[in-house]
Amino acid sequence: MESQRSGSRRAPLISRRRAFQGFGGGVAATLLGGTPGTAQALLQQGEDRVERAAESESQTREFVLTAEELDWDLIPGVTVRAWGYNGQIPGPELRVREGDLIRVILRNSLPVPTTIHWHGVHLPPAMDGPAGLNQAAVPPGDEFIYEFIATPGGTRWYHSHADPALQVPIGLYGPLIIEPRTAPRSYTYDQEYTLVLGEWDLELTPEVAAGTAERGPRDKMLRGGELGTDMFLINGRAHGAIPPIMLKEGERVLLRLINAGHLAHPIHMHGHSFKIVATDGNPIPEGMEWTKDTVLIGPSERYDLEFLGNNPGVWMFHCHVEHHMANGMMTVIQYEGHKPTGPAADIFDDVVGVHEPSGDHHHGTPVASEEASPTPTSSSVPETPAAEGGVVIAMVDDRFDPAYLEIPAGTVVTWINKGADWHNVSSSAAGFASDKIHPGESFSFRFDNPGIYRFVCRHHGLAGMTGQITVV
Repeated sequence: MESQRSGSRRAPLISRRRAFQGFGGGVAATLLGGTPGTAQALLQQGEDRVERAAESESQTREFVLTAEELDWDLIPGVTVRAWGYNGQIPGPELRVREGDLIRVILRNSLPVPTTIHWHGVHLPPAMDGPAGLNQAAVPPGDEFIYEFIATPGGTRWYHSHADPALQVPIGLYGPLIIEPRTAPRSYTYDQEYTLVLGEWDLELTPEVAAGTAERGPRDKMLRGGELGTDMFLINGRAHGAIPPIMLKEGERVLLRLINAGHLAHPIHMHGHSFKIVATDGNPIPEGMEWTKDTVLIGPSERYDLEFLGNNPGVWMFHCHVEHHMANGMMTVIQYEGHKPTGPAADIFDDVVGVHEPSGDHHHGTPVASEEASPTPTSSSVPETPAAEGGVVIAMVDDRFDPAYLEIPAGTVVTWINKGADWHNVSSSAAGFASDKIHPGESFSFRFDNPGIYRFVCRHHGLAGMTGQITVV
């Protein structure tokens, strides 16, 4: 929750002096020609005017951030236990104006002590957040009030700085946007998006973060305290659970990228070039921006990207480390009124924005799943039917094998995961959706009614993992 009210504070002396230097030449001439007392009086009047203006424009902005444990859906069917602020990952975007007084009440509902660091903000040491160095960590059940002036303007962020190697990757981070008082550019934006990048380790549980359980077997193999990574996130979500970047033709868009993870990500935009207009929240002067289509963003870095909507369609926007893209860090730039031009057009609503089939009309019957051999095969001919008269479709990473089938009504189709990644399968037309299918596991469905049914892995659909069954 957020409350805000007008605040009263004296403007920093340097700001008052700089503002006074901008007064008209008449004041300066009077100061030069007047008596020392007159000059001093006019100087005081000028400073008072600036101070009154600063007081009228600035506000005290108050926020409450509750650090707590929660269930979080990375994508439909993949729910994890996590720690976050105010029941979400990332935490809520705090947006203030440069010069505002920020007051944040941190309430600790975790089983361990925690703090908040205000990354990129210039503030007193006691408000900076590193546990031990600048403050005592906030005990469970207690609270702490952070209070500081919002400066400098730009894209900033906040995160835990108590046991940060575990508390940050389990979800304790969020964006802080300080809107500058002086616009850094001569134009404005039609659309603005904040995109917080992160990673997820399925072996990192609240119990591991609290020290009441051992690390998982894969994490134990890593050296130097490193954590493994299973999924790659934008705003706490993966793949189709990440909302598209929506715009209209001709609009100018600002993307604020924040890397809250521990890995570097080369972020690539299809169909457009962008300008880097700020780095770590600090504006680049007009005319000096870099024009690129890929930017490598390291841990804790921020880049503000600007692009013009001059190429209508649906375009990929993703990390160009391919397995990061394949395991979540991908969304789309979607112009209003446009859909993909390829096969994904038929299943686009299933994998972007709509994650579950309607369920209104079912055209078959789910069949109990059964274990299957995880041995990969390159053959497009099913090795064994899942049931008498049934057929098998292999789930090989990023594709179905075979992807197109014609079957008689009443046939049981079994999808077997023979890849290295987990998958799922769903069909809005047929009215079914599986849970997560791990390597070696399967899902079956009997198609009762004639028709044409598109099916998709909701986790990898935009990467081409789609297929079609024709029932005759």
